[in-house]
Amino acid sequence: MRKPHVSGVSKDELFGQFFAALEKIHFFRTMPDGNDDSVQLEKATHLFHDALTELERSGCQSININSLAETLKLQGNRAMQSKLYSEAIELYDCAIALCENNAVYYCNRAAAYTQIHNYTEAIGDCMKSIEINPNYSKAYSRLGLAYYAQGNYSDAINEGFKKALQLDPNNESVKENIRVAEQKLREEQQRRGNWNRNSASRSDGESQNQSTGGPSSHATPPPFTSMPFHTAALPTDFASMFMNMAANAANPYQGQNSQDRHGEEGDADEPEIRIGGNINLNFGEQMPEELSGALRSVMEMFTGSGTPHRNSQDSTNERPAPN
Repeated sequence: MRKPHVSGVSKDELFGQFFAALEKIHFFRTMPDGNDDSVQLEKATHLFHDALTELERSGCQSININSLAETLKLQGNRAMQSKLYSEAIELYDCAIALCENNAVYYCNRAAAYTQIHNYTEAIGDCMKSIEINPNYSKAYSRLGLAYYAQGNYSDAINEGFKKALQLDPNNESVKENIRVAEQKLREEQQRRGNWNRNSASRSDGESQNQSTGGPSSHATPPPFTSMPFHTAALPTDFASMFMNMAANAANPYQGQNSQDRHGEEGDADEPEIRIGGNINLNFGEQMPEELSGALRSVMEMFTGSGTPHRNSQDSTNERPAPN
């Protein structure tokens, strides 16, 4: 005979409810033979029994879906403290499956997603948390952190931190986050302004040379940073050799800062080869002078152009999230 808990829900019934909730969020992968993944089934069983054991040891007098979800959340919090972020996400997944309208669970999972740099998921969870409880200040604060980590300082300030401060006016941490984000926004706007002015100055200079019919500048060309060319103008074998030489030249510098960029693309400090009709080779400022001159001479032979132009792509380096 089943032994009921104080709440009247038996262990078997609670186990069935737990598995049904996980099925609803597609926790279990389906194998090619149509059966559920046995590894996932075993993992879910382990998660259930761990949470139930903790509940029973705590002396909880109402063991049900809600108390089970709360225990899973607490276990997720401990995983976060141990920096086991993927494990924490899995535990929060289970808690959300049991109580899908709990704003705290979504907000906590957002914090875990932020730690593994999955900012899109973090923002989505913050939005869901705010939808459930529009007065939950921590959800706005964590939304601000996720936007900040993306480099979206304007939304971090206006959609996140400032709304959190409205709900929690004495929160010094949020005030500091606003200060840091506003400083970053000013720096970004200043960089953009400088780049636009420099770009306009170069364009004006080029237009003036063309209108006066003056020859191109014969001054020492800038470092070989970027030059577009048509591969169709090169013999096939030579084009291949040239690309290999370019790749070998770039290799010593490649990946220098990649560990700190967390998947960001298009950093102008990195060598890059972009292919789209024309090929744009960007070797940065560190290219040896001898090889720079050799490549420039090759380009002049096949394209008739001796003055490279700088890569105008504006890339934003990754910024640490505020405290």
